[in-house]
Amino acid sequence: MKQVSFSTTINAPAEKVWFSLWNKSNYENWVSVFYKGSFALSDWNEGSKIHFLSPEGNGMFSIISEIIPNKKITFLHQGEVKDTIEQEVKNEWLGSEESYALIEENGQTTLNVNLTLDEKWQDYFNEKFPKALELVKQDAENGKVKAITVQTLLNKSIEEIWEKYTSPEHIVNWNFASDDWHCPKAVNDLKIGKQFSYTMAAKDGSMEFDLIGTYTDIAPFKELGFYLEDKRKVHTEFISFNDKILILCSFEPESTNSIYLQRDGWQSILNNFKKYCL
Repeated sequence: MKQVSFSTTINAPAEKVWFSLWNKSNYENWVSVFYKGSFALSDWNEGSKIHFLSPEGNGMFSIISEIIPNKKITFLHQGEVKDTIEQEVKNEWLGSEESYALIEENGQTTLNVNLTLDEKWQDYFNEKFPKALELVKQDAENGKVKAITVQTLLNKSIEEIWEKYTSPEHIVNWNFASDDWHCPKAVNDLKIGKQFSYTMAAKDGSMEFDLIGTYTDIAPFKELGFYLEDKRKVHTEFISFNDKILILCSFEPESTNSIYLQRDGWQSILNNFKKYCL
C-alpha cells in the first residue's frame, strides 16, 4: 500500500467547505474529475456503508469509519460494486483508506486529503486530485448552491414507506421539524399537475402557514417531483440500497435563510418521518 496526500487552503469556513465536499450536487461536481456522472449513496452516518458509483452502477463500496461533521471523515474501502451489487471482498482492498480533514483558522480552511491505496493508482490520483480539490475550492469560495440534499435510510418495505410518505392520514403525524410544531391538516392529490397542501403550525398558535406544491413527476415507489409556490423545485427518490430504502430529498434553496438552516430543517422533518416509521 502507498500513502498519498493532497492539501489546499480555501478562503471559506469549514462548514462551507464540508458542504461543498459532501452535499449531493456539490459532490457530483468535483468528483466528475474522476468519472463524469459519478455519485454516492449513503445515509452518511458513522458505521454506515457508502457506494461510490458511476452512472452505470459500477464502483466501490466502503464503510464510513469516522465522521465528525465539518472536521473529518474517513472511508475504509471494502471492495467493488458491479451493476449496483457488491462483489466479494478481495485482499487488494484490505487497508485501503481515504480521509478528509478540515482545519479552520481565521475564516480560512485547510483541507487535507490522505489516501492509502494500491501503488498502481498513485499516478492517476496525483493527476486527478489537485483538479478535483480546485473545484471544491471554487465551489466553497464562489459557487452557488444548486440544490440541498437530505437523506435517511429505512429498514421497511417500499410499500409501507410510500404509503406513510404520501397519505394525509400519515403525513399529519410526522411532517414537522420539532416537537413544538405540528401538522394539523394535510391534503394530497397525488397526480401530475395536481397539488398538495400541508398546514405547518406552532403548537402555541404563534405561527402558521400552508406549504403548497404542484406535482411534476410521480413514479410510484420510486420518485416524486414537484414545485413550490415560489417555483422552487423539489425531487425525492426512494432507492433500494443494501436491502433497505434510502430516501434522498433534494430541493432548491430559498434566499432568506442560510443553506445550513434550510438543510437542518428539512433533515429534521425527514428524521421525524423515519422515527414515525419505526
